[in-house]
This record gives sequence, C-alpha cells and structure tokens, in this order.
Amino acid sequence: MAVTVLAIILLNTYPVTISRDLVFMSKRSSLMPQTLQIGSSVEALERLTPETVGQVMSMLETEGFSRVSVMNSGMDELFSVRNDTRGYDEQVSFNLVRAAIGGETDEFRSKFENGAFKTYSCVPVLFGGEVVGAVCVYEYDATEGSFILDLQDDMARISVALGALSLLIGVILSRTMNRRMTRILDGIRNVREGEYTYRIEVSGHDELRTLAEEFNSLTDRLQKTEETRRRFVADASHELKTPLAAIRLLSDSILETDNIDPETVKEFVGGIREESERLARTTGQLLALTKADNAATVSRVRVDCGQVAENVVLTLKPIARREGVTVNTDIAPDCFIMASSDELFQILYNLVENAIKYNVEGGSVTLTLKSDLKEVRMTVEDTGIGIPEKDLPLVFDRFYRVEKSRGRDQGGTGLGLSIVKTTAQRHGGEVTAQRRAEGGMRFTVTFPACTQPLESGENT
Repeated sequence: MAVTVLAIILLNTYPVTISRDLVFMSKRSSLMPQTLQIGSSVEALERLTPETVGQVMSMLETEGFSRVSVMNSGMDELFSVRNDTRGYDEQVSFNLVRAAIGGETDEFRSKFENGAFKTYSCVPVLFGGEVVGAVCVYEYDATEGSFILDLQDDMARISVALGALSLLIGVILSRTMNRRMTRILDGIRNVREGEYTYRIEVSGHDELRTLAEEFNSLTDRLQKTEETRRRFVADASHELKTPLAAIRLLSDSILETDNIDPETVKEFVGGIREESERLARTTGQLLALTKADNAATVSRVRVDCGQVAENVVLTLKPIARREGVTVNTDIAPDCFIMASSDELFQILYNLVENAIKYNVEGGSVTLTLKSDLKEVRMTVEDTGIGIPEKDLPLVFDRFYRVEKSRGRDQGGTGLGLSIVKTTAQRHGGEVTAQRRAEGGMRFTVTFPACTQPLESGENT
C-alpha cells in the first residue's frame, strides 16, 4: 500500500513538475532574448529621457508582452507599456531592476501561480561601459497555465482509478498473504519457545517463499549453534570439574589424615599446584577463545611475521631441548601482514608447542615462512606421532582430542587449535592440517600479504 501511495504521489507531482520546469525553460529561452533586443535598442541612445526612449519603443513590437518598463539608473520609470497587468508585482519588478543595475547582470524570474505563469525578465542598459538604466519585461501567460491545470486534473483522475484498482488488488493479496504470513509467525513463535527443529512450508515463488526458506536455514543454524553451545558448556564444565575435583580430593586427604608425614603433604600440595595450573591454563584459553570470537575487538597493524616467528622459537627452545626435539626455521624476508602481533604470536606458539609436545625423542620441528605479492604462508611441520586421517576434520573443534587421556597428561585442553583457527579467521587468514607422507603433521596458516610501506614511528 505504501508503494501505491508513493506511486500516486509521484504521478501527481512528477509530470506536473517536469512540465512546469519545461515551461520555465521555454520562457527563459524566448523572453530573455527579446528583452536583450529591447535593451540593445535603448543602449543606442546617448541620453535616456522619456521622449527619446518613447521614440525608440514606438518602433519596437511590444504588443506580445503584458508590460514593458524602461528605467534610468535612479530607478525612475522613463517609459512603460501596459497591455495586461494581471498578476503584476511591483516589488518583484523593483527588486529585479535594482539587481540588474547594481550587478550589471541579466535577471530572470518565473513562477506558476493561480493558474498562470508570471515571468519577469530584466537586463541592464549600458552606455560607455556604465549602467545608465534597465529594461524590464513582464509576461502573464494563462494559456500555458491552463495546460498545467488540465494536466493536474488528468493526473488526479488517473490517481483515483489507480488507487481504487490498487485497493482491490491489495484486499485480494492481503487475504492470500495473511494465511501464508500466519504460518511464518507460527514458526517464529515456535522457535522463540526453543523448538529449533520447527520448519515452515510455504508454497509459491515469491518473497514469502524466500523468507520461509531463509527462516528454515536460520533455524538450521540455530539448531547447530544450540547443539554446539550445549556441547561446549558440557565440555567446559567437564574440563573445569576434573581439576577442581582433584584439588578437593587432595585437600580433603590432607585435612582428614592424622599425623600425615611431610613428604606426603608435599606430594599432595604439588598435586594441588599442578591441578591449579591446569585449571588456570583452561580458564585462560577459554578467555582467549571468547576474545577470538568477539569480532568487535579486532585491531590490526602491520606485523613483521619473521620477527614474531623468531620470538616464538626463542621462547619454546627450552621446552624443545627438554623433550629432545630440534626446532629449525626457514624464514624469508619481508613477510608482512595486517594483524595483531600478540595474536600472531599465540597462533605460532600453539602450533609449534603442539609440534614439540606430540613429537618423538630426537625428532624435529620446522617453521617456514614464505611470501609473495598476494599472501604470506606459515608452515609448521613435525616428525611426530601425527593425527589419524579420520580425526583431521575434527582437530579444530573445541575440546577435541585425538587421545583425551594423553592430552590431559601433557596439559592439553583441546582448545589450542580452535583458538588458532578462530584467531586466524578474525584477521582474514586460513588454517589447514594434513598428514605428512613421511610421518608427522603439517599445519599451514595463510594470511593476505601486506604491501603497504611502514609508516614513520610504527612499531611492528
């Protein structure tokens, strides 16, 4: 209905407005040259007096104008022809003459009022390079005005017919669409109550059908999101419950055991500390994952990937030596991306740390950085135990472990790779995992390359 009202408004205004503007343009193109011709005739006089101006004007054709006035520079009227003074406004004429004399420019004004076009055209009269007067021509045109009024009446009749037809069509469509909208509203109510399995069936090939399909697609995503949320809450609760239960058990053992020897107390306290550290790691990674999920916190700067990679390797070398693993690097120069230095450090740290932890004694880890004009590619390869092919599609899921018991023993929470993937995606990157033919794993992270120059004072 709103579209119909808008169409009716446009139908009543646009054609009339365009026609009126065309008349204005026609008036300017016809009346202004005639005014200039009269002004040129008057400019031939050495002195502007009522007698000399009257002689010149008597030789010109002025019957086609409603009014013609010739004034001197003092705004005194020297000559006037008044054929039809209907609608004539002395103040408008006075203002135009004053503007023409003061600014030495041609002035024109036309307006449609009371069913007629009222047009004023005024030009300065020059003699010896100075303004000595002005000529003002006025035209009252009711013929063109009648055409505009007839056009308005025709548009009004068409609008009434269009409105009636639109109303009839609207009633028919509203009854049809009301039934279909009711199905969609019922679906929304059901989903609002938590029934994410509800689906809408709407026939047709219009926007409502598209809306129903989008609704069904949305409920599919909501259902998957809800299932993921419940699984995440359950997994997170389980991960937090395990160290808490261990801490409580060890604490109770100390409190409830009489005459406990210092060595046992030390062992129990060490266990409490170990479980506390595991709890701190889990909560820290949960917070990091929450931050990675929050796209509003993204802050990107120009980052030197090579420098970050070297810092990661330097930090993890003590762990690598303890595990008997060699860390090698192949870092190409000029590997720059737009990201967060801290978050890129976290990505590479998680990948290299995993490659060290799940390696074999005497094994190796290779961190490679390559860049071209389009992307920066970071590869972490290891000679470790690898991941079974069937588990590869799941390694980036939250809390997923290939071997859960082994993961806990080595301090893993199943969140590291999920953080890597989520963080990389926030900065336009992608992460892939694949088995190496010779054994071990290969993780590849790609980011769009940053080719803009480093600004003065910018810290990479």
